[in-house]
Amino acid sequence: MYEKFYRAVFFSIFSLIGILSVSLAILGPEWKHLYKIKAAAIQSEQNNAKIEQLLDDHQSLINLINTDPNILIRLAPVELGETQQDPNAFVTQLTADALSQAKAVIDQTAADNAAFDSTQTPTWLLRATVDSSRIVLFTAGAGLILVSFVCFSTPARKSKKS
Repeated sequence: MYEKFYRAVFFSIFSLIGILSVSLAILGPEWKHLYKIKAAAIQSEQNNAKIEQLLDDHQSLINLINTDPNILIRLAPVELGETQQDPNAFVTQLTADALSQAKAVIDQTAADNAAFDSTQTPTWLLRATVDSSRIVLFTAGAGLILVSFVCFSTPARKSKKS
């Protein structure tokens, strides 16, 4: 009575694992490509947001120049990288220490963003899509399916000879 139940359970488990490994071997590269497409779409959206922010900044600067033409005289040396000629102008002095601190903050922010990148392809998928791994997955999966059919299918009925 329990023999049929155990055969069904083992058949299901072995077949499921075999089917999943064959599916991964066949569809793994497509799945990897899907992650690349997702990453490209997210990168494109981020680039679009940056461009929109730049356009907004430039539009506000143009509006400021249109309302106060004297601002152009103050902005030109800063934008062109020239030294200030106005004695009342405030000139910031950047030191190597301040630049190194700013670089450390930027590097930390970049590292945090890279750590939480959800579009990164999982390492198990990268390993599974290597050609040698795909061959092994396919062969092992086909073997498990074959074993499940041979070993755990219903036993043949014994015919009674009279």
